[in-house]
Amino acid sequence: MDRPKEEHVKFVSLAGGLTGCITRVVVQPFDVLKIRLQLQVEPIYAKSVASKYRTIPQSVGLIFREEGISAFWKGHNPAQMLSMVYGVTQFTSYEWANEQLRQLSMFEGHDRARNFAGGAFSGTFSALFVMPFDVIKTRLISQDPKGASGYTSSWHAARHIYVTEGLRGLYRGFGPALLHMAPLTGGQYLFYNLFGNIFKEVEHLPPNECLSTTRLLLCGALAGICTKTIVYPFDLIKCRLQIQNFYQARKTFGEHFVCTHMLQCLVKVGQREGLFGLYKGLSSSLVKATVASSIYFTVYDQLLCILNKKI
Repeated sequence: MDRPKEEHVKFVSLAGGLTGCITRVVVQPFDVLKIRLQLQVEPIYAKSVASKYRTIPQSVGLIFREEGISAFWKGHNPAQMLSMVYGVTQFTSYEWANEQLRQLSMFEGHDRARNFAGGAFSGTFSALFVMPFDVIKTRLISQDPKGASGYTSSWHAARHIYVTEGLRGLYRGFGPALLHMAPLTGGQYLFYNLFGNIFKEVEHLPPNECLSTTRLLLCGALAGICTKTIVYPFDLIKCRLQIQNFYQARKTFGEHFVCTHMLQCLVKVGQREGLFGLYKGLSSSLVKATVASSIYFTVYDQLLCILNKKI
């Protein structure tokens, strides 16, 4: 929801950072499953003989049998750093951008457009800081369980990528990440505020009144579902680009997908795997987005309500 103007920026940063940490612990298993499915070239089909992962239940069981329960939190350290940095930069930059946009006459009476623009800016700004953590997370999740050529830790991954691939390696997939993150973040704020305003109008609540936890959960869940479905193909393309030059550590996951840039990747997935290939792992991603958005916005709003009372 739109925050009061007198709110101090340090509370926004603190709430954003804590929210990111709490959310990541819960949704990391969904992220692991999503990335494994996104990177599989073979069809995700129950009767596919060539596919390692065929259905979500089968995939969960297979990961557990081959790698143990800890596998569902692979890449958690860089993912946690990603969430903390993203939480702080996203919410702080969103609040700043929203205040700046309020001063522009073109946004007067257009709160939804302002929410989307502010969210898109915050998503783009945050992507600059979190992209290296995203690349490291994806590679740790996607490497062979016992591959000698893989990374042993987040720090080892960061150092190896930088030495062998340069700074560009830590920003692989940045193009589709922006195309994914800007509308995703903007859409989340747009839909979140839209659904929140609907609840307030129905319940005749004042604009600055905090909604109940149940209402906040529902608003966040709906916002996550709506936006994730729209921009999902860019998320898949981003992951495919992030594992380029990493084939030596992915020998147990079937065919390795090779591409050099976003457009080629998009076309190749469409030709090789069809339209539905661009939506591999969507069901897991929607569960993750629903849970993440629900927790993210709910905890954020509740923390701000608590912190604001102490101002």
